[in-house]
Amino acid sequence: MSTIIKFYTAPNDDVAEQGPGRDAVDFGDFDVFASLEEWESLLLDRPLDDVDGPEQVNDEESPLILALLPALTRALARADIDALARSWVAVRSAEGEKIDPAVARRILTGLAGLARSRRPVFCSVS
Repeated sequence: MSTIIKFYTAPNDDVAEQGPGRDAVDFGDFDVFASLEEWESLLLDRPLDDVDGPEQVNDEESPLILALLPALTRALARADIDALARSWVAVRSAEGEKIDPAVARRILTGLAGLARSRRPVFCSVS
């Protein structure tokens, strides 16, 4: 089964629940839940066991709407994307998930672009 992952910005949770707008970047078929926690760990220098992870902002199961932590959003906005992509690919590989380095850079570049908007970033998973 394919998973569709859309990252987008919205001014608040209520607007985010309406779904992605024009700024959405779409990806698929990677473990977004583990990845959000790994990015938080890598960028905020926290042990993986101590990360907060995203917050679900809706009551639905599909699509599931997650809010990225503000600290993670700020860190993504100023991240060295190549270094983060290399680290993330290594972590995912250790967990048994192969992600092409070019795909990792494309995902993180799109996400960092949203983060630089200074608006809250959300993720829709369906």
